[in-house]
Amino acid sequence: MNVMEPQLVSCDQKLPLLSARHQWFIAQNLESHSQILYTLGNQQNYYHCQINELRGRRIRACFHGWVILSDHHDTVLWSLWNPLTSKLIRLPPLIHEAKHSHECCLSAPPDDQGSVLLLTTIEVATIVFCRLDRKRKKLKWTEMSYAKQLKSISGEDVCFLESPTCCNGKVYAMASMYYYHFVIHIDIVVKGKELVISLLPFVELPRVSFRYRPFYNGSIRVRSFLKGSCIELFYIIVSFEDETRTTIGDVHLFTLGMTNMIWEKMVDLKNTIIFLELASDYSACYYSSALDSELGGHIYILGDSGKIIYSFHAKDRTLSVTSMPCSVLESQASAWAMLEWRFEIDHAESKHEEEDTDTQIVVRPAKVDNTNLDGTTGESHLLNIPIHILEMIMELCIGIEYMRFRATCKHCCLAAPPIQWNSITTIKRLQKYSLDSPWLMVLDNDQGIITYIDPICGERYFIKTPQELKGDYQIYCSKYGWLLMFKIQDGSHLAFFNPLTSKILKLPEVPSLDSYCFSAPPTSGDCMVVGFTLFGHVLIHFVSRESIWHLISLNLVGDDPYSFQFPTFNGRDVYTLCNNNKGLNVFRDMAEVDFSWEVVVDEAPSSRCRSLTQYFLSSCHQHLLLVILGKFGESVEVFKLKESTEEWEQTNSLGKHMIYISDASCICLDAKLQEMENKIYFPRLLDNEDTQIVFYSLETCRYHTFNDKNILESFGADFLGTKHHCHPHTWIEPSWS
Repeated sequence: MNVMEPQLVSCDQKLPLLSARHQWFIAQNLESHSQILYTLGNQQNYYHCQINELRGRRIRACFHGWVILSDHHDTVLWSLWNPLTSKLIRLPPLIHEAKHSHECCLSAPPDDQGSVLLLTTIEVATIVFCRLDRKRKKLKWTEMSYAKQLKSISGEDVCFLESPTCCNGKVYAMASMYYYHFVIHIDIVVKGKELVISLLPFVELPRVSFRYRPFYNGSIRVRSFLKGSCIELFYIIVSFEDETRTTIGDVHLFTLGMTNMIWEKMVDLKNTIIFLELASDYSACYYSSALDSELGGHIYILGDSGKIIYSFHAKDRTLSVTSMPCSVLESQASAWAMLEWRFEIDHAESKHEEEDTDTQIVVRPAKVDNTNLDGTTGESHLLNIPIHILEMIMELCIGIEYMRFRATCKHCCLAAPPIQWNSITTIKRLQKYSLDSPWLMVLDNDQGIITYIDPICGERYFIKTPQELKGDYQIYCSKYGWLLMFKIQDGSHLAFFNPLTSKILKLPEVPSLDSYCFSAPPTSGDCMVVGFTLFGHVLIHFVSRESIWHLISLNLVGDDPYSFQFPTFNGRDVYTLCNNNKGLNVFRDMAEVDFSWEVVVDEAPSSRCRSLTQYFLSSCHQHLLLVILGKFGESVEVFKLKESTEEWEQTNSLGKHMIYISDASCICLDAKLQEMENKIYFPRLLDNEDTQIVFYSLETCRYHTFNDKNILESFGADFLGTKHHCHPHTWIEPSWS
């Protein structure tokens, strides 16, 4: 990539000549009427601009190479701008009694006879549109109510159109309300001077099973988008971790097969880029076919008032978080967009490209006795390894790893005889690996693969998911080497699963609960499972006894949800964070009929963190520990419950202990290695790595990673520059029983 010096383009100039090699983004400072054009790949690759057509206007969307603009004060004045021709089409003022937040869509290029600019809002059931007919002397806005049409389709009294978009010459929008989740075809027909708009049911939206997060407090907060390209229709769902919808936790992506009308999960975006602007009051979705191979295959999501950009990699389903380029942060922008149009490659770059082709180095393989020595064109270098060495290597491979190695070449196939992989063979192989730490386990429901990542050496191991657990199973709890998993599909399914032995113990059917915990390994005689609902019910199941659940009502006052998060056994008692993590409750002697329910602490301890926080509860040698994590990991605080006063007391050291945190578990263990003491491990990896697990050192108060027991220098004071898996994942303590 060529690094260009920042350039200032005066306000009377057109859009600067931009390289077609990169995907460009634009940030607008609406007060100073200035803009920054930038790329995400290189922070030095940007322009300062003041473009006349954008003065007093904000970008709302891009369709067919045209940019839809509105004045940023009251959305009365709308216009269309073609950046390549500098043509600007001003529309008549849109006079409306109430100020609404509109989403917009351009049905076709303005020179098309049936081109229409449509505006929708979720505040009233109307479409406001302007037909861009060149033969008309005067353009005008028309408002059309669709309430009756949509009610006849959906059966809902209150239902609105959202996220209008174009695909293959047609306009679509979402209609989503309670039990109705559908794509609506907005059919536009030109009849002489008249324009007829009809709503037609098109296809049902796919349902999504979200990864379990105990700090959701019983509700999943989501935003969904419909986005079309020339031939593809995408459905994107973004879920959030907080009530303010600023911290993103998960992303789901689907594409519609236009022949069979079936939604399919997108497993690879390839060269496609999708950009979601969620940082301002006017959210928007942009699409582009990437020229920059590093950016392709991602959904970029702008959040946190334009300070943070999330990057969702569709192929491996990871979500990374980074800071916006400094040039954009310093510009104090308040509106952002991705440029969807194409630029011509400038002459200098074309010349540079020609020079590059002239100076290419051609590498040809050398031959000795008619044998290629170059591994890229000849046989694999593995042929040069003695077969007994290969056999030793293969003895350390497991499951899918073994089968992939075996398929590399004939030499590897000879060194690795066929193995019928089952729990016994897998256990024997896995027991050779490190047991100094829990492993990060990732459950890939799409490919049916379970991945283990060793946080110390960074090695990854793969096994197949048992057939009985394929589907949208979610992990609710992890302890003693066992997972408690739940799936809502053809009934409610709850099961224990030991991923290292492949043992599965199915439990009686149970309603969907908000949180779970269990007291002992399910193979023991005294294992008890406890689950909580949002409305004051506790369900208890004794695994080795009768196959029923005991329902207990807590007789809560009022109808408001009362949530219990991170229930934790401490002896015979169950402690839990409650009511949005504000207090600590205990259920004493839970296995007894006359158990008691008490409030231990009314309020959470005061934290130095002023941003949104997450709370994690764990027990350690009969002591309770509370971890408070700030937004993006900007602060980490540990508190210990002082039993004599029943108050939280902050501690700056875990001593010889270590804590492992994930959505479904908070485990405190004795460290087996000195290097692992006094640290908190998170299910996050460095953004440019697939195996380096992130941990927080209470000694340095910084984040680090391991390199085979060696602690690397700190990479930062927060989670910026790291990523997490969107597949269900948790920490698992290796257990072979």
